[in-house]
Formats: sequence, C-alpha cells, structure tokens
Amino acid sequence: MSTPAQKIHAQLEKVAWLRGRGPVSYDYGKWVDATHGVLALVYDAESAEAAGFLEIVGKGAEARGWGLPLAPDNQWGMQRRLDRAEAYLQSLVGETQPAG
Repeated sequence: MSTPAQKIHAQLEKVAWLRGRGPVSYDYGKWVDATHGVLALVYDAESAEAAGFLEIVGKGAEARGWGLPLAPDNQWGMQRRLDRAEAYLQSLVGETQPAG
C-alpha cells in the first residue's frame, strides 16, 4: 500500500511526460482531476491542501485544463499553471518550498 507521499510523488512523476507532450489540454485536464482526487483522498476533499491545489490550477472544467491554451507568457496559461502545481506538490512531499 502506498504512503500519502508516494501517491503525491506518483502524480509528480507524470509532470515530465505532460511537458513532453506540450502539455496537451486533454492530458493536463485528466492529470489535474487525478491529482486533485489524490489530494482529496490523502488529506480530505475540503482540506487546505486540496483547496490550495485548486487555487493554482483553477476551478471548473475550462480553468482546470479542458481547452486551456498553453500561453507560455501568461501566468494563467497551462504551462505556468503546471509549473506552479509541480512546485506545490513538491512542497507537500518535502522536496522544495512552495513558491511565494
């Protein structure tokens, strides 16, 4: 059985694959949904950790990746959201501190 940190780390390991694909909005959206599900399971759906993740990636299907543009120069584009989500998950498993 996986520990909570291992479950989060498994989602972190998918970030490189996502970046290698663009990321593609469909894959990014599935990753966001799966990662939020892991955080809800590990911490609770109403936890600060799960809510913090949604603040980074956005709420609602479009904001969470479904049809979201890459927009590398926009702080709310998919690439920048993925960067922030990666840093946030790393902070949860103790790999780095969250970007302030």
